[in-house]
Amino acid sequence: MTKDLTSVESVHIMKDALNEIKTISLDFSPTKKQTVGNKPHILSLVLGTIFVVFLALFVTGFDYQPWWVFAIVLILGLGITFPACFNQYWSVDKKQITITSYSNNDFKKLAQLFNLTSKYQTIINLSNVQEAAIVYRKIVRLSPFNFNPDHLLLGITTKDGKEIDLDYTYFENVSVYSITFSKT
Repeated sequence: MTKDLTSVESVHIMKDALNEIKTISLDFSPTKKQTVGNKPHILSLVLGTIFVVFLALFVTGFDYQPWWVFAIVLILGLGITFPACFNQYWSVDKKQITITSYSNNDFKKLAQLFNLTSKYQTIINLSNVQEAAIVYRKIVRLSPFNFNPDHLLLGITTKDGKEIDLDYTYFENVSVYSITFSKT
């Protein structure tokens, strides 16, 4: 039997629970550094390379075509596969949040993977955070075949008014310790 969460009594219970959380934990204090997102892992890159090599060999007929056809298929396959193996990720510890972003251009992202160009890194000190909230955004599904997940974000507002939304979709290995509310 489910309860109606829109009733006045339920709203008061939720407000009381939020007030309890505010009084118990005013600051976020993880015991170790937590990372959220897809960092580039060597195993996924090696498996992607093996898959693309076999695909290039299959497409070229296992050396039936000239070697340069194999090289073109291999380079194009690696150029498409490697950038898909990682995205923006962010880390949080007791003092700061470190956001590591990559370019939207796949070739520039590939160069950033091999440290040929620098990746974008933003550091936010937790003492500079005015407000943090967990934001749920439902996506509009226009097709019955849209299986993309809704967005779960960590919305951060700094003391200088800058708003940052951090994707919280990949949180399998992250423990939520407490919630930080605005300090008023």
